[in-house]
Amino acid sequence: MMKTTTASPAARILVVTLTALMAGCGGGGSEPSSSSGQSLTSPGTTPTTPTTPTSPTAPTTPTTPTTPTTPSGGMAAINTSSRAEVAAFYNTTMLPAFSVPMQWTGSTQGCVAGTTSAEYKAAVLNTVNSFRVLAGLPGNVSLNLTHSAMAQQAALMMDANSQLSHSPPTSWSCYTADGATAAGRSNLALGNAGPNAVRAYIADSGTSSLGHRRWVLYSRLGEVGTGDTTRANSLWVFDGTVTAPATVAETGVAWPARGYVPWTTKVADPSHPWSFSLPGADFSGASVTMSNDQGKVLSVSNVGQLPSGYGDNTMSWKLDAPASEWSRSPADTKFNVQISNVKVGGQAKSFQYSVTFFVP
Repeated sequence: MMKTTTASPAARILVVTLTALMAGCGGGGSEPSSSSGQSLTSPGTTPTTPTTPTSPTAPTTPTTPTTPTTPSGGMAAINTSSRAEVAAFYNTTMLPAFSVPMQWTGSTQGCVAGTTSAEYKAAVLNTVNSFRVLAGLPGNVSLNLTHSAMAQQAALMMDANSQLSHSPPTSWSCYTADGATAAGRSNLALGNAGPNAVRAYIADSGTSSLGHRRWVLYSRLGEVGTGDTTRANSLWVFDGTVTAPATVAETGVAWPARGYVPWTTKVADPSHPWSFSLPGADFSGASVTMSNDQGKVLSVSNVGQLPSGYGDNTMSWKLDAPASEWSRSPADTKFNVQISNVKVGGQAKSFQYSVTFFVP
């Protein structure tokens, strides 16, 4: 179910009831999913000219945090063509972030926004950067503590009112102007928090624009803010943009990512929407072909260009072929992808890559 609300011509707001991914022991290397009350919303405007229903009451100039932060120079790149290196990255860098205690000091009773531990904020940042590294992007997004404090108030509002909005009314319980500002500049989740919310933003099942995923994997994302309660997250994704890596113009940003990808609910699943992003590209006439490890063409659906205004220009599609045609579990499962007729500067380009899912 999707509800679209228009706050202004430049601000599209999506409220989505998402099918949550629940941990389990599934066969074939994948884990079963079931429904829950998890919801997500993604802000829909470019981060260089954000539009919100309220005026910020805090400075909009990014504030560089002192702690927590990414390592000097950012999270190191990995060779995604190496199964062993990706497996080690998942087990030693990605997975531990999901076990960091939140230690939230606030409460919806009395409207106390509180805060979370520095370690928990670092875990959220780590998860953002981990997904970006897997996708071939620099893992150098930093944490803005000023925006995080405002996002904390937004998360409290979503939790206290048991609903999501990028334009929360002043009549809401625990309303604050700073929280409303953060709500208009953030991915929002209800039913998940912290690293689990980031995971849900990347999966983005049920969100036609894939807006949450596109903001987390935005080629120009330079910093985020995070606010969390036990069942809500506000991930500030506007402002603080950086220059896109030169490699993005040549390779684009694919999800699931090129090379080896952990087949787990913490990372990716072939049943989730597939996407390919490229700054400034025209995907209106693009097509996609997928094949298995033996070259058999697999059926796909919902192929098309996504609405602009959510990170980089993006196209998406869904794998429709039955698992019997492509799954090699418990062995690794490889897909070949070819995207054709992508217009870049008026010239048609094609992109080819492979994705190999493995059980970490």
